[in-house]
Amino acid sequence: MKSFARNISTSVAALFLVASPAFSNEATDFFTKFTPADPCDWSGVYFGLNVGGSWNHFDISQQRTDVDLAQQFYLLLEGDEDGGPVVGEASAFITFRSPGHEQTVGATIGGIQSGVNFQVGHFVFGAEGSFVGNGADTSTKFQEFQENEVFLFTINQNVTAETLFTSWRSVETRWNGFIGGRFGFCWNRLLFYGTGGVAFTDLHFDSMQRADTAFFGFIGDGEGQALAEHTKSTGVANKHAVNQQQGFFLGEIVNNKNRSETDILTGYYGGVGTEYKLTNNVSVALEYRHVDWGDHNGDFTTGPHDGPVFPSDFNSDLSADQVVFKVNVMVSHFNPFH
Repeated sequence: MKSFARNISTSVAALFLVASPAFSNEATDFFTKFTPADPCDWSGVYFGLNVGGSWNHFDISQQRTDVDLAQQFYLLLEGDEDGGPVVGEASAFITFRSPGHEQTVGATIGGIQSGVNFQVGHFVFGAEGSFVGNGADTSTKFQEFQENEVFLFTINQNVTAETLFTSWRSVETRWNGFIGGRFGFCWNRLLFYGTGGVAFTDLHFDSMQRADTAFFGFIGDGEGQALAEHTKSTGVANKHAVNQQQGFFLGEIVNNKNRSETDILTGYYGGVGTEYKLTNNVSVALEYRHVDWGDHNGDFTTGPHDGPVFPSDFNSDLSADQVVFKVNVMVSHFNPFH
């Protein structure tokens, strides 16, 4: 048995010694295919894919909204939200101020890029364009309650208005585009570069301003009694208890001003990156860039109706910090500077 074991061991060792050089040569040939023939040749046209993260910084300014209580009151009596103010009646405006809102929203991004490199010695310069999907949004909601006395000239009487104001605003971006240049220094398989240029993005605004106002009136002589009779005829008094301090409930009306708007913002970006050659034609890169698309002033002073809700414009600023991983494939090698 000992002799048999020695023979087996000797045979395995001999097989290993014979096969090792052949296996080693094949492995060397295999990995040599992935070794760049010229590690510092970065010139040519390339295409690639990218994926990464974006930290989008939204900054929404404050917004002022005026509500005409006199117009709301007569729209309530007329049952016509499209009606205009009553002739001879002075406006009675109250003001609400929705505060500003800042938020940083993280999002996963991904897309494509294409570019061209030129090389002079160890210096590499070129241009690149890219497009990424970047779905991010932020919204803010604000509510405020006010109680006001309104004197109506046409009936020569005061009414009490209780208004619950609600403001909801949203800003969203869905894609980013970049066109710019690159300048770097290559060393063996590594390329260290800086980049910068023009950045584009879409921006979507949505705004909803709502004034929910309940009116209360005192029973008195003349027109005051007429208001009470109007309340009874509409049946509103049956739905609400009598408030001894504010008078009879005359009715409630809700008026909205909704707007949506879309714009394309143009700004700038700048950043740095490192790229590494895996083969003659394939490289990977890690890049950081700061992007500032500037701001947009949404036009919300116009709309389908003149009132009684009058929102002012508001401004939104958008910027981002992005980190992306890229894979590039060189499809054509050329360099007019060689």
